[in-house]
Parts: sequence; C-alpha cells; structure tokens
Amino acid sequence: MICYDMVRRSAPVWSCGSCFSIFHLPCIRKWARSPASVSDASAPASDAWRCPGCQSVQDVRARDIAYTCFCRRRRDPPNDLFLTPHSCGEPCSKPLGKADPAAKGGDEDDVATRCPHVCVLQCHPGPCPPCKAFAPERPCPCGKQSITRRCADWSTPVTCGQRCEKLLPCRRHRCEKVCHTGPCGDCEVNFPAQCFCGKKTETLLCGEMVLKGKLSDKDGVFSCSEVCGHNLACGNHACQDVCHPGPCGECELVPGKVTTCHCGKTRLQEKRASCLDPIPTCDKVCDKRLPCGVHRCKVTCHEGECPPCLVRVEQRCRCGSSGQMVECYKVLKEEFRCNKPCGRKKNCGRHRCSECCCPLSKPFAQHQGDSMDPHFCQIPCGKKLRCGQHGCQHLCHSGHCDPCRETIFHDLTCACGRTSIPPPQPCGTPTPSCPHQCMVPQPCGHPASHQCHFGDCPPCVVPVTRECVGGHVMLRNIPCGSKDIRCNQPCGKNRQCGLHACARTCHPAPCDPPPANGEASSSSGGRVSCGQLCGVPRRECKHTCNAPCHPSSPCPDVRCEHRVTITCSCGRITTAVPCSAGGAYNGDSAFDISVMQQLPMPLQPVESNGKRVPLGQRKLCCDEECAKMERKRVLAEAFDITPPNLDALHFGENSNASDLLSDLFRREPKWVLAIEERCKFLVLGKTKGNSSSNMKFHVFCHMMKDKRDAIRLIADRWKLSVQAVGWEPKRFITVHVTPKSKVPARVLGSKPGVPVSASHPYFDPMVDMDPRLVVAMLDLPRDADVSSLVLRFGGECELVWLNDKNAAAVFSDPARAATALRRLDYGSAYQGAAMFCPSSITQASVSSNVWVGAQRDGGLAAKSSANPWKASQSEPDPSGDWTVLSHASGSVWKRGDTPAQVMGSSNRWNALESDAATSSGPTDKRKPPLRTETGSSSSAPRVGAGSSAAPSAGQSVSKLQPDVEVEDWEESCE
Repeated sequence: MICYDMVRRSAPVWSCGSCFSIFHLPCIRKWARSPASVSDASAPASDAWRCPGCQSVQDVRARDIAYTCFCRRRRDPPNDLFLTPHSCGEPCSKPLGKADPAAKGGDEDDVATRCPHVCVLQCHPGPCPPCKAFAPERPCPCGKQSITRRCADWSTPVTCGQRCEKLLPCRRHRCEKVCHTGPCGDCEVNFPAQCFCGKKTETLLCGEMVLKGKLSDKDGVFSCSEVCGHNLACGNHACQDVCHPGPCGECELVPGKVTTCHCGKTRLQEKRASCLDPIPTCDKVCDKRLPCGVHRCKVTCHEGECPPCLVRVEQRCRCGSSGQMVECYKVLKEEFRCNKPCGRKKNCGRHRCSECCCPLSKPFAQHQGDSMDPHFCQIPCGKKLRCGQHGCQHLCHSGHCDPCRETIFHDLTCACGRTSIPPPQPCGTPTPSCPHQCMVPQPCGHPASHQCHFGDCPPCVVPVTRECVGGHVMLRNIPCGSKDIRCNQPCGKNRQCGLHACARTCHPAPCDPPPANGEASSSSGGRVSCGQLCGVPRRECKHTCNAPCHPSSPCPDVRCEHRVTITCSCGRITTAVPCSAGGAYNGDSAFDISVMQQLPMPLQPVESNGKRVPLGQRKLCCDEECAKMERKRVLAEAFDITPPNLDALHFGENSNASDLLSDLFRREPKWVLAIEERCKFLVLGKTKGNSSSNMKFHVFCHMMKDKRDAIRLIADRWKLSVQAVGWEPKRFITVHVTPKSKVPARVLGSKPGVPVSASHPYFDPMVDMDPRLVVAMLDLPRDADVSSLVLRFGGECELVWLNDKNAAAVFSDPARAATALRRLDYGSAYQGAAMFCPSSITQASVSSNVWVGAQRDGGLAAKSSANPWKASQSEPDPSGDWTVLSHASGSVWKRGDTPAQVMGSSNRWNALESDAATSSGPTDKRKPPLRTETGSSSSAPRVGAGSSAAPSAGQSVSKLQPDVEVEDWEESCE
C-alpha cells in the first residue's frame, strides 16, 4: 500500500526526480521495502527499487529516504504558510541542461551542447522551465551557415535548407539531401560493374562496392564465383582459382618447382624441359595422409588426388549411446544420429528434452561452443502471478515467479462503493474490507445481517418458523435461508404398494424411486412392491410376516422363525426358541428335534389331536427349585411379608437392562423407588395449581451415566419420552408424558394385586433439579419466537424442546432464571413431579432443600405470593444467638447452638435405614394439608426488641417468596 490519504502541507513527503510524483514519506519507505518494488535490471542483493509512478529505478536505499525540499538542498524544510508547501524558499539552482541518457559521459559534443545555466525560480515542485538565455552562434550541420538561437533550443537541430553536398563514403559521389544531421548514408547511385575475370557484368549500388574511389572501365569490382580461366604466365595452362582480383599466380608445373615424383619419395633423374612434360611415377606406395587425418593412401604413386579412405571404422552418434561401421571418408561427410530421445530435464527443472540423440544426454556433459544450448527451455512460463490477473512473461524457469510489475492506477472499491483505496497500488492488492452492511435486497425481505461483499449473498440467518419438507410440524428458530428442513419424525406417507407407510425420517418427495422401465406402476393394472417387510400378522402365531412387500399375492405359508421366550408353569425357567408356527406339518421335523435337544428342561406333553403345536406355544417342565420358590411364595402371602420385588425388574426380553436395574436396586433401593414414584406420578397423578397446560414433565438433577441409564430404563417401562441434555459432568435427564404413556405390568415397590395409586413425592436434591433453575414455556402459540432467549441467555442455559409446542430452559444460576422468567413473554414457573417438603420431615431434609429456610422453632419461614421466583429472608433474633448458614442456592437461618447434623454425611440410599423417609410410603397423618392457592400469603416472622412471633407448626408452603425481588440480575451485580 502506498497512500491512503491526501498529501497535506504538514506531512513529510518524497518527490520522484523523474515523474515528480509526490508520496507520503512512510508510504514510499514501505513501498521501497516491499518485494513488488524490486527492479528487473538490479541484482537481487542490491537496494535499487522502482518508483510506483513512472517505474524509474531509484538508487537510494529505503532507510536513507529522507524528507527534503524539492531542490534537495535542505532536509526537513519548515512549514511556512508564506511559501510553497515543502519548499525551502531558496533559488532552485538545478542545472537546466541535462545530459542525454544514451550518450557517454565523456562525449565532447554532449558537453558542448549542454546548457550551462541553472534554474533561477524559487524552490518548486515539478520540472524546471526551459532556459530563456541566448546561446552562442553554431554552424548548421552542413557547415555553410551560422545560426543564433536560445539555449534551450541549442541541442535542437536547425538546418539552413540548402543541399548538403558532402562527399559520400564511396568517394565518388556527393550527398544530394537537404542540410541534415547525422551521417549521409551509403551512396545509392547505380553503377555498371563487371567481375574480376570479366565474364559477367551487373548493375550494383555504388555504396555496396568494396572498392572505393575512382575506377576504370576495365577494373572488376566483384567476384562471380566461377573459375578464373585466364592463361597463366607459362601460356600452357589456365588459372584454376575462383574469380579473384589482381593477377593470376605462377604455374605449379614449371620444371623449377617439380623435382620429385607425385608421392615425393623419388627424385627425378631426368630434367624436364617445360611444364608440359609429364611427371614420372615410381613403384612405391603413395603413403600420403588422407583427408581423414588418420589413415594414409595405400595406392602406388599416382597422379592427381588420392582416392577416398575406404577403411571401415565405427562411427558413434552424437550422444554416444550407439554406433555403426562405415567407410572412413563418410565420417566427415555425414553425421550419424540415433533415435534415442534424451529425456533429461532442461534448465527449468520442469520439462524434459525430447530431442533424439542429444549431445548433452551423456552424464556430466556440458554445453560448449557458440551454438544454442539444447537444454535451454524456450517454452513461455505463463503461470499466473500472485496478483491472479497477469501471467509470467519469462521463459520457463525454476523456482517462484517474480512479483507482478504492474501498478494499479485506479481506485480499489468495495462492492457498495463506500470504501476505497486510492492509487497507485501494486497489482494484486485485494479490495478493501467494507465495514458497512450489505445493501443488496434479500429475496425473503429481511434486512441483511452481513457486511458488504462481492458475489452472491449468504443465506439469511433470521430465525423464522418453517414447515419441514415432509409437512409434519412447524419448526421454530429455523434460519430463513435454510432449504432442506427436516424433522426427526418418520415420513408416514403411503408407499406405491398402497399398504405401507414410508418409514424413512422426514425427507423430500418422492418416497419411492421411479420405475426402472420409465412406466407408471398403474399401467400394468397391479400394485408394485415397496421393498419393505410385509409386517402383516400371521394367522397361526400373530407374528409379522418377514417377506418383502407383496401387495398382489397372499403371505407365503412358511415356518415362522421369530424368536420367542417360553417358560415353565411358574415362570422361573425361561429359554428362547423359534416360533415354528405355520408351514406344512409332517410330524416333528429334524429342526424341531434339534431345538428340543438343546432345551434346559423337557417340554410338557400336549394332547395329540392331529394338529401340531408350535414350539413357541409350549411350556417347559418345572424342576425342584420351582417347587421351593412356590412354597416360599405361599408362606410369604400367609404371613403378609413383602420382600423387595426383584421380579418386577425382569420385564421384556432384555437381560442386560434387567441386570443393570437389579444391581442398582440391591445397592440403592430407595433411589430406584424414588425414580419409580416420579414416573408413576407423571402418568397417574393430577397437576395441582392454576396451570392451564396438559404437559407434565420432570427434570432430574445432574448425575452420572449409570444412573441416567437407569432412569431411561425405568421411563421406558412407563412409556415416557426421555431426553438427555447438556455435557458431562452436568448432563441431566428430562422426561415427559406422551399419549402412549401407561402403567407397566409390574410396579416397583407395590404388592401384586393391589391397585396402583400415585402420591405426590417430595423434593429431593439428590434426584430432582432445583425448581428455581427451570423456566417452563408451555403451550407456545404458532407465532411464538424464543430468539430472545437464545440470543440473551444462549450460553447460560440449556433449551429443551419437549415437542413442537412445549419447551423448558434449565439455567445454572437462579438469579438468571428469575430474570429470564420476568423477561420472557411465554415463560412460566416450573412444576415437576416433586413437591416441597413440609416441616414434619427431618431437619437434614430441610437443610438440604434449597427452597426452605429453617426457623427458630423448627418451623418453615415462608411468604406465599404469586411470584415463585423470590428468595426468602428473615430477620435474626437480637435476643438469641442466630447465625446465617450460606447455601449454594439460598440462605438458611439456623440457631448457632444447634448441634451439627450428621445425616448429610450418611448414605441416604442405604437399604438398612428406615423406610420412613421414602417418598413411596404412605402419607403421615401428622402432615398438614399443602397450600397451593397462589393468592394466599402469610407473614414472615419478625422479631423485635422484647417481642417475638413465630408461625404455627402446621404451617406449610408450596411456593416460597422473599421480601426483596431481584429486578435485574445484571444491574444488581454492578
């Protein structure tokens, strides 16, 4: 980034000496340090950088860039309101004559034409004006006249307008151009010329002729590349050289030059008279070195040139990977190349050389000579640079591409245009992040809740009420932009068979895939199977048919394989056998016999009337242990003894669940019975008070996983809906009544045959959740919106949806729960399956109850009101020694001299303790009637000087109320 604000007169700036652009000093230092400012021509280790405006290379290091005036003579110029901003006020004094960058520094002509004057203006931004002084006279380019002009125009060429007439380089003609600067150029006059041997005549440009100066008509000026053919001085032979200038040479066959035979081994015995006399040959081998330079001529002394070398040698290819046997003279004439591709990587490290017989394919081979390196990759790089807009212009190379050298000279704006970054900026600079809200209208009509952006808007997140895709329920607090909204209910729509309902979880239509042949199922006149199990009860055993759906045919008559449990007559011995009902009967099959052999006891005999009795409908024989259990049962009924009903825990066919409950019942029978009492009250009990909702639910306290599993098993027996909410170690269970809830076949803690009745259990902090922490939201209307609870108390509570119309919020702080109850439009007080204990219970239970405060005489101090979310307060007795015991959820007033209670440390679920404290026992006659009227109230005890007042011992409380109401939890904590 370079500059984001306008340049003010008090800000330090830097001005480019080439384009005179002005930038903030910190911005130009940041630009000079960035990799995007590195110059291509500079070395990687140098500190040169490019101007962001004109891309001119600057040699000043980034840390040496200083704030100077425009003439560069004063650092940190003062901010004078009477001067030009960032000016020192002194004369500029910059030289007006600048040397030509293309000219050398020592050129005398450049020094002579350079303006010697300096700028006389006050220190100013931008370029200096041209010099107005007159320069000395200077001759025109042709030198015929002298011209006077201004100093700024002295270097501008001015001609006299006459003909140049300078002698051209051919030294035969003169320049015909008008007076001009620079060289006159080559002569373009056509000149008729002949070759050196005189055989050819052509018209050439005078400037292209090698010979300069005046020429005669007989002088040749070019070579025709043919044999000269002129007679030599001997007069007998002709010149065999190519057309050449000057005289021909002497004959090589004159007697004075030839003294030996052709091979040079034998001297001539007879003297030759002229060049026409033959040269005798000898009988020796020629032995001259052949043109190959390796072998010698093996022919007898002969005239003329030696024959070609016929020795067969191995000729290697350029890469040296293969070779061939050829005559020696062919090695110099033809280059042998193999067909093996090189395959080695080029200098870029990405592409491989595909040339056949590459000379650099040898290991450790290096390129030599002036020819082009075959391993130099010439493919353009073309990679996208980091800016994402331009590609790399270099040839393919190794390593990262250089940063983009382009500069953006337009404003970078956001999508709405309210936020922008001024130019110049390096190419690839991202668009600015806009803090304003998106201005694109949403299709749903809600205001946008996201910031300005490019591209499509994200889905709307405003919580609304939407129907699921299956049309089952209306879901609340669903983001408006959600498309595929599904509930957890089964689909329930009719399948193509017309018999079954879709068992899949809520999903978009259709329930059945289209037929494979593309025709409708009704075109054939019959129904198509849906693929589900038939599920129709069988005629023999009432078990369901396990065959795939067959709407057009009856159920197959096959043996039923459903596993059933058969018992003995008393029910002690049980075993699982296949039902085996149905199918053809031809006597006991081998399968039935094998099952009978594995039974723990033999089957009881049945009357044989020609019909087969299935295995699932027969009984086992009892043993001696069964007879003992029967005698014990008769004695227990005779003496009216009711032992713990362990058999009631063995329900269904899940032995693991029975073992879990049996083990927990042996260890903590009172806890198990307390859970059973709360489930029984939810199903059979009646809601007291002014609650208009039919929803009955209960929230259990935080407990370990084994106890949560036990609650789930007990609730399943009563057909209650169970939900586990929260995270460990504060995970808890909620149960509520459904239309399918009913009394199980056996009830824990009840005698067989005695009608089951539900009594209201008392609150127990080891079982029940503190009622002050729960806010109920019952019978919510369709347009109810609980987004305020989610937004304000989302991190402080657990929201539990019982169904689509009822919910509950469980807090961890009673003060926050009271605030939520007061703020929410549809909130109400929570009334679970447990009630508050009266004064007749033990002091340990009173001290453990967070809703009750102890009084002086053991009674309950309470103030009844319509608001159940108030904490009770009592004034201490000045005449007595009273201390305040702080509890985790409330304050309990207790006498200071009361001995410490020891029941808090004992195991209240011990089976050896008395059954008087169990919530399932009969109600004590001494207990006063509970008061549930919301409009009644009683005064709290107040003790003054010399007087005291206390409520009666029979006073009871249903909802405790304080004298001080907390209006706002946040404000009270400040």
